[in-house]
Amino acid sequence: MESRAGVAATPGALPYYVALSQLLGLTVVAMTGAWLGLYRGGIAWEGALQFNVHPLCMVIGLIFLQGDALLVYRVFRNEAKRTTKVLHGLLHVLALIIALVGLVAVFDYHRQKGYADLYSLHSWCGILVFVLYFMQGQVQ
Repeated sequence: MESRAGVAATPGALPYYVALSQLLGLTVVAMTGAWLGLYRGGIAWEGALQFNVHPLCMVIGLIFLQGDALLVYRVFRNEAKRTTKVLHGLLHVLALIIALVGLVAVFDYHRQKGYADLYSLHSWCGILVFVLYFMQGQVQ
């Protein structure tokens, strides 16, 4: 009889939960893209559509990619720990970069239009989330 010491057992329903989470995550990204494309005129880096980069980047970075980074240790539990740590870190860095692009887009748009920055509870909570997310990576 073979010993399975050191290899964690995968719960039977895990692949279904992962598939469901990926399906829901991609649905949210697609719905955000469709909303921006159909009802908000699309996205562009220059002009009036620059603001629309912000919600798309935030959804991709802070919802979809961050969620995937958190799932790495459960999905790849039988892989080498170094491999899962590298993938986990890469997904977090990619999520941070995409969220930073979204922040730059909204601040640049406000500067171009002459709007004040950080004037709402949404903007202050968003900055707090971004700073805490960045600091979390520095602490580890």
